[in-house]
Amino acid sequence: MKRKLVLLGVLLLVAINISALATVGYRWKCGYGGKACGGCVPGEYMCQKLSLTDAQRQNVETCRKVFTEGIDQKREILTHKRNELVELISQPNPETARIDSLLVEIGTAQTELEKVVVNHILREKGLLTPEQQEKFLEMIKGCLLPEEKCEKTMCPSQRR
Repeated sequence: MKRKLVLLGVLLLVAINISALATVGYRWKCGYGGKACGGCVPGEYMCQKLSLTDAQRQNVETCRKVFTEGIDQKREILTHKRNELVELISQPNPETARIDSLLVEIGTAQTELEKVVVNHILREKGLLTPEQQEKFLEMIKGCLLPEEKCEKTMCPSQRR
């Protein structure tokens, strides 16, 4: 009985984490006014809000392009591991040892993904003046901290 409760607890936590990560990913993509959200051209809202120079805009676009190319593979790995977890959970008698192992792998992959995102944020921050950095960090803070309102940093067409 205790083992079933632990397994149920782990499954619930995984579901909550997947939901949270999907929300953060969606807001991250849309926080820059991504076209996927029906809003501005990617990066346009941020560039306008920070009053970037043409040179800064070009550097930010280059930085974002490199970031996007690098992160896609990590997202695919994470998605593959999550799909594998769902398949394991769906089995009549799931192998709990494999589930535990997969959860560790998912945690590691998620940590790697977050490191790439943080490094990207630091690179973009380094392209900005101190005043722009302050605004940029407010935008980031608005999307990363739950008590803040991400809507403040989103393209106006994205606000709900």
